[in-house]
Amino acid sequence: MSGTTVTLKEKAFIHLRKLILNGELKPGEVLTERTLVEMLEMSRTPIRAALERLDAEGLANYTPNKGLVVAELSLRKAIDLYDYRIAMECFIVRKLAAMELEKNDLKWFEQNLRQQEIHVEKGDQALFTEADTQYHRKLVEIYANSEIIQAMERLQDQLYRIAIGVLRKDRTRISVSYNDHVRIFQYIREGDADKASQAMEEHLEFGKRILIM
Repeated sequence: MSGTTVTLKEKAFIHLRKLILNGELKPGEVLTERTLVEMLEMSRTPIRAALERLDAEGLANYTPNKGLVVAELSLRKAIDLYDYRIAMECFIVRKLAAMELEKNDLKWFEQNLRQQEIHVEKGDQALFTEADTQYHRKLVEIYANSEIIQAMERLQDQLYRIAIGVLRKDRTRISVSYNDHVRIFQYIREGDADKASQAMEEHLEFGKRILIM
């Protein structure tokens, strides 16, 4: 019985998290147990546990009089996250350009970029954002600094929300972002640390500018 309850808790959390990240549940929207019980066709127990986890992970917040609402991601917070990423990821691509990447890592990037290209052709923003997130996460993982990995993992959901928000604000951004990823990977592969770092900075700065327009 307990195993089923845990499975339902996880299922409820994953479903709600996806709705929030993809913008189907919008910032400021109230999350009530009654509504979610009907939406997810589950009892209150797993729904309540999922809501508690959303609150703990910063995807929802308790507010006076309203209860639990989908968390707002302020413009100031988004800009701060972009500045953090610029510092970290420009540093990382510099280091990777000085390394000889393993064949399986090179193959991973080639496959990921092919997937990105397919999503660009189909105009699928959600799937492109997932591939985009995986691309940036892989750069961090290969450098293998445990502190940076943990920090980026903690920010993953917020970074996803920002990324998909940028794509929805500028429909042309999806193809530009893909081309940026191709260039960054190529510079890393060629061992050109300066160009890799510059390309990453331009990539992230451009996303930040779109967000604040």
